[in-house]
Amino acid sequence: MTELDAMLAGIVTDPREETRWLVLADWLEEYDDPRRSELLRLHRKMLATCCEPDAHPQRAEWQSRMVELLVAGARPCVPQETLTLPGGVPMMFAFVPPGAFLMGGAEFDSEKPVHRVTLTAGSFLGVHPVTQAQWQAVMGTEPSQFKGSNRPVEQVSWEDCQQFCAKLTAQLSGRATVRLPTEAEWEHACRAGTTTHYHFGDVPSADAANYNGTYTWNGSPKGKNRKKTTDVGSFPANPWGIYDLHGNVWEWCVDGYAEYTPDDQTDPNVDVKQSNDNTRVLRGGSWYSNPQFCRAACRSWYAPAVRNDFIGFRVCFRLDQLLFSV
Repeated sequence: MTELDAMLAGIVTDPREETRWLVLADWLEEYDDPRRSELLRLHRKMLATCCEPDAHPQRAEWQSRMVELLVAGARPCVPQETLTLPGGVPMMFAFVPPGAFLMGGAEFDSEKPVHRVTLTAGSFLGVHPVTQAQWQAVMGTEPSQFKGSNRPVEQVSWEDCQQFCAKLTAQLSGRATVRLPTEAEWEHACRAGTTTHYHFGDVPSADAANYNGTYTWNGSPKGKNRKKTTDVGSFPANPWGIYDLHGNVWEWCVDGYAEYTPDDQTDPNVDVKQSNDNTRVLRGGSWYSNPQFCRAACRSWYAPAVRNDFIGFRVCFRLDQLLFSV
C-alpha cells in the first residue's frame, strides 16, 4: 500500500476527522499536483459552511475557483473503488463521506421546504450512471434506444434496476450490497457542499451538461440540443469526482415519493410502502429536459415499471474490505 493509499484508507475509516483531509491536501501540494491540493482545501471549506451559506459570503468565490480548477483538468482526490464486472468491464465508485447539507429548493412545491439533512454514514457512489457495457456485463441484455457501450443505459425501470443490484451483489460474493442511492444520498453527492442550482453554479450551460439547450433558464444562453444521450464523463465532474449528475439521464433513487417537511432529518429514506403513492423518485434531469429540471433540488417520480429513453440510474454500496485507486 502506498502512502497515498494509506491516507485514503484512513479517510474512509474516519471521514469526520478533518486532520486527515488536511494532511492529504499537504501531501498533494508537495508530491502531486498542487491544483488538487487547492481543490481539496476549497471543497472542505464548502462542506464545512454549506448549512449556513449566508454567513459565509466567500463561498461564491470558493465555488467559482473550484469550477475553474475542475474545468482546467484538476482531478479530485477522494477514495475510489473499482469493481471488475464479468468480462473484465470496470465500474468505478467515489467515496462520499457522511455530512450535513441543505436539501430542497424553491422552484417547485415538490422540493419545498428547504430542510437540513444529516447523513451519518458514507458510501461509494458510481462516478457515472450505469453504462450499457456495465448493464450488458451483469444482465446480458441491451435495452437502450441510443446505442453505445459508454453511454448510460436507459429504457430501464426501477424494477429492472433492483434486478441489476441483486445480480451484481451476488457476483460480489458478500463483499458488498449494491443498491440505488436514497434521494438524500443522491442530492448530497450532487451538491458536494454547494447550495447553488447546479454544482457548477446558478446558471445552466449546455457546455457543462447534456440537456435540451434550446431552452433557456435563469439567464442561460441557448446551447446545443443533442437529442440523445452522450458518453458518460463527457462534462466536468463535481468536487467528489462524480459525473453526469445534471442531465443525460434521469436517475432512479430507491425512495418512494413523499412530500418534504421542514424538520431536520437524519438518514431519511422513504420506504416504498409509506410513500404517498406507488411511485419512485428520479433525480438529475436528462438530455430531453429543460435545464430547470436538471437542478440539484428538482424531483420527478414515476411508477416503478416505467421505462423510457431518458431514464437510467447509478448505484452505490458500502464495503468491509477496500481497495483504492486515484
